[in-house]
Amino acid sequence: MTDPIILEPNMTMTITNNRLQHLEHWLQQVFAGKTFNLDSLPGDASARQYHRLQLLESSDTTASRYIVMDSADEQDAMRQFINVAKLMSPAINVPTLIAQDVEKGFLVLQDFGAVEFAHLLVGAVPAQINKHYQLAMQTLVALQTVPVETAKAQHQLSDYDEELLNREMDLFSDWFTPYIGVALDKTLWDNLKAALIKQILRQPQVIVHRDYHSRNLMQDQADHSRLGVIDFQDAVIGAYTYDLVSLIRDAYVEWSEPQISEWISDFWQLQKQAALTTADSVEQFESDVNIMGVQRHLKVLGIFIRLSERDGKDRYLSDIPKVMRDLITELNWLAEHGNADIQQAVVPFNQWLESVVLPAYQDTFSAI
Repeated sequence: MTDPIILEPNMTMTITNNRLQHLEHWLQQVFAGKTFNLDSLPGDASARQYHRLQLLESSDTTASRYIVMDSADEQDAMRQFINVAKLMSPAINVPTLIAQDVEKGFLVLQDFGAVEFAHLLVGAVPAQINKHYQLAMQTLVALQTVPVETAKAQHQLSDYDEELLNREMDLFSDWFTPYIGVALDKTLWDNLKAALIKQILRQPQVIVHRDYHSRNLMQDQADHSRLGVIDFQDAVIGAYTYDLVSLIRDAYVEWSEPQISEWISDFWQLQKQAALTTADSVEQFESDVNIMGVQRHLKVLGIFIRLSERDGKDRYLSDIPKVMRDLITELNWLAEHGNADIQQAVVPFNQWLESVVLPAYQDTFSAI
């Protein structure tokens, strides 16, 4: 007879008793004869639930801690998580899969620990901050060395294609502009999206993590010299700038534009050193980064409103001003330095944003 599971008192109430019983029974089989604590972790933007599992009789806390993923309604996402983990594991540090039952929606993973990349930045001096970002960029370059052909043929990663790019940007028009009470100028909007998509699809194609930022990178508790990479199940084949934008213009961490430009240059050099296909000049690469950034930040503005309005996750509203500042910075850069095609679409959209969107946005968010 196995020892009983000891549940912490803060076990989330979002799990039904029936679901929790299924999880308990499955974990008793995975860790037969062992006693452990199961402690729920704060939720993220998804419907998945995460727990930290600690074996009680082990003196090695690093080796006896695991992450349990409960993905009751997202089995397809779990399958993709497992699939992408196998693709990425030869190149970067992703969690080792310990046990799985996809039909039940349960997964046990290696635990990187509780120190996020964002935590490393708090109180760090500039040299330390730069060291952390250099490691994050080196990890990203290592991911970009994985052959696209392998990702497509052996792991069936889909393309970050025109339809997906367009659908993501429409989160801005579907959620953000209605939230602030602004009617969209359809001509300006369609012209902007078309110009951005045309340029983005011309960029070199790599494996894109799609959420490569300070909350999805972890300091590996077993090896502090490595970053653990998580939350990669939405990976696709797409533009070589997308993940860099996610990292250096993170919705949760803010740096000066000179610092960001320096990191853009550093990443371009790292790509060249790794013999990756990249822009002919750092100026062209920075333009590609800002083009990609506009697409991403339009999407994120819509996502954060949707998380609040549809899912009741209002905490993301406080991150919107940072995202809006990034969007304005990128649009202004492209209006001044972009090529003729981009400028033709960006300049009038930027004028509309400044004259119509920003006043309504400021009125709406002044009370938040």
